[in-house]
Formats: sequence, structure tokens, C-alpha cells
Amino acid sequence: MDIIMKIQNEFLNLSQQEKKIADYILRTGDEIKNMNINELSEKTETSNATITRFAKKMGCKTYVDLKFQINQISIPKIEETSRGIADDVFNYYQRVIKNTQNLIDMKKMDELIKMIKSADEIVIVGVSSSGTTASIMATRLMRMGLTASSYADISWMKMRAKLAKKNNLFIAISTTGTTRLVIDTLKMAKENNAKIASITGFTQNPIADLSDLSLHVYSTRFIDNQKFVNSQFSMMYLIDVITTYILEDKEFMSNMSKSRDSIGDI
Repeated sequence: MDIIMKIQNEFLNLSQQEKKIADYILRTGDEIKNMNINELSEKTETSNATITRFAKKMGCKTYVDLKFQINQISIPKIEETSRGIADDVFNYYQRVIKNTQNLIDMKKMDELIKMIKSADEIVIVGVSSSGTTASIMATRLMRMGLTASSYADISWMKMRAKLAKKNNLFIAISTTGTTRLVIDTLKMAKENNAKIASITGFTQNPIADLSDLSLHVYSTRFIDNQKFVNSQFSMMYLIDVITTYILEDKEFMSNMSKSRDSIGDI
């Protein structure tokens, strides 16, 4: 695992001051290559001691060692020059896709597909924007002939978890992996011996810890979370990969074709 992925994975465990440093590196990693510790301290409004402590948490002996490791990797970045907003958004999404692609573990993907295919019922949960993504994923699975449903309302979510059975598969979608309502739901489902899978933006988080299998996407907060751009884009890209993978099976492709025919979807 390279230093950039390690910083993202450890992000939730950092102090507020250390998160400022992590944010800066993950958004503008190339810029740090020519910065001394005093310059980074000024840019992040942190102290030299905090930067040194951050470097050690990342497994580096010094700040210089941290810079050296960053220099060894290629960090996809948004082009600084563009023809305008359309290009800015395009570059944003391009970086999200590339970084999420780098996080895909094909062994885990194979395992998830097996879990989906063998489940009696698939229950997908998420709240807020992740709830919308959960609904889209459930609809896609239903159109392939799988028994799937989604829940974003906490009352319905908990009720379904209370009724979970051994061969049910719960898939949690959460950008942070720390959503309390989803955590409580998964605990209930787990008590009823349901299988748990999750898609989150960090590898170390409470939802991933509860999961039998966890997949991860690149967190869009590390590009620019000040603009109104789809925070679920990396999730949707991974769901596209998952559902396309399932359609490699002729049975599910046939079911999809029948679904399209039934509703006149060309």
C-alpha cells in the first residue's frame, strides 16, 4: 500500500490538526514535493511538531521521509488550467474514477458476487445521499432477477434487520463508514446471522469492522468538498463495476433483457 492510500485509510483515526495535513496532501499531493516543513505548516495552519507527529503515524521517520515516499508515486491530479467549469468537473470525476479503480480488489469482488448470487434476499441500506445510491443498486439487482430491496428510513431499516435470516445479505453503503443508524442496523442483522457486506470511503471504520466483506472507494472529500459535486460518484462507479460483473452471467443478462422488454426500456 502506497503512502497516499495509507493516509486515506488512517484518516478517521487522526486528530483534527493532523486531518488538516492529510486533507492538504490528499488534495494537492504534488505541491508538497517542493515544500519544506515550515511552508507546509503555514499552508495547513498547523505546527512543525504536528507535521512530524503525522509523518511518524504514517510510518515515516521524518517529514523528509514522508516527502520522499510521496515523490515515489504518481498522484492523479486535476489539471490546474482548463477551459472552464465543464472541464473542472470532468477532471474531478476522472480523478475519482482513477483512484477508485486503484482500490478495487478483484478477489473481494469475486467474493461479493458469490455472496449476491447465493443470497435468498439482498437488503441494501444507506441514509441521505447513500440511501439514494442504495435504491439504485437494489433496482439494478431486481432487474437482473435477484430478490433485492433498499431502505433509507431508519424505522424500516431496523424493522428489516430484526426480521433478518441466515441467508440474507445486507449491503451497507456509507461514504464515511461511521453512520450510527446504519451501524445499529447491521448489528441487529448480524445478531440474526445475516451476512454483511459494505462499501465505504475508508478501510478502517465501524461499518467495515462489522462486515464479513468490505469494499472501498476513493473519498471525494479529498478533491474538493466545497463544491456541489456528486459525493456518491465513486460509489456509483463501483456499483457499475459490480452490476456489469454480474451481467457476465448469461442468466442474469437474460433477466435484464426481459426486464427491459417488459417496461419498454430500449
